[in-house]
Amino acid sequence: MTQPQLSFDGDPNGPAYEMWREQFCRRVAAVDFVPVGDGRVHRTMTPVILPRLNMSASSGTPMSFVSMGTNDELVITTSPNSALSGKMGNRPLEIAAGDITIGDPSIKGAFITQTVHGNFQTALLPRKALLRACPNAEDLIAGSIAGASPIASMFLRYYDLALAHATELQPAELDAVSQHLFDLAVLMIGARGTVAEEARSRGLAAARLEMLKSNILAQLDSPALSLTSLAAAHRISPRTIQLMFEQAGETYTGFLLEHRLLRADRLLRNPNLRARKIIEIAHLAGFQDVSYFYRAFRRRFGRTPDDTRKLADAAD
Repeated sequence: MTQPQLSFDGDPNGPAYEMWREQFCRRVAAVDFVPVGDGRVHRTMTPVILPRLNMSASSGTPMSFVSMGTNDELVITTSPNSALSGKMGNRPLEIAAGDITIGDPSIKGAFITQTVHGNFQTALLPRKALLRACPNAEDLIAGSIAGASPIASMFLRYYDLALAHATELQPAELDAVSQHLFDLAVLMIGARGTVAEEARSRGLAAARLEMLKSNILAQLDSPALSLTSLAAAHRISPRTIQLMFEQAGETYTGFLLEHRLLRADRLLRNPNLRARKIIEIAHLAGFQDVSYFYRAFRRRFGRTPDDTRKLADAAD
């Protein structure tokens, strides 16, 4: 069986677009894609199926997404760079760029329009599960949730991480990521009581730790990276960061050291960096004390940095 084409780039008035619209948009996504304005249509799609929810990120020219009325999930929708307009039954929908709304795809003809070229992101959540956690969720359909609020910002950042790394994860890891996203969603929508407490202890804690790790990995080579600077950037105490890692069975210093060593190992094997001195490689990996780098590297890999480079040379 031929796999449906996920993306389209071309004339929306010809048979190629109609085929894509029928085979992928209507049959697979259960949504009709209607171009806005004249000219060429461009749309790239990245769907991710998780155990508790489905994600779909797309980008391209202005487009209306019209429900076929066959899906009973509720959909969290946002666009970081385009205002959204539309209608959910008798409810008008007007959402500023960067903010979030809830759509109801069970309403045939309900639509959301991405008004300018940009990104369009959705997370489809099972209606029954969401209503058990947030009985008021349907009251918020077509309403606006501020994307800049702390919990919404956390949801959006974790969404991006999940989208970027889902293909690399094992089933148990995907299940955990799915649960964390669901927990963040219900906190953002307004879960209360025991449900909210469970979501905070599970999803919020995991998401905050992943944000911290992502920030650390982005600054591995920076001499300014420290527990104090990281705490200040995230507006929490250094001890809170240590506890977050400890609760996950790790330590902050262990995580940082491991990833700096892995980075050094990759750099030493890189043929384009053969002319760089070992001390330079150490600095690129974030080590300022070269003696400590040599000791830690040998303890981790069972060989010296020089040996690693020689082995990489011999393999070439």
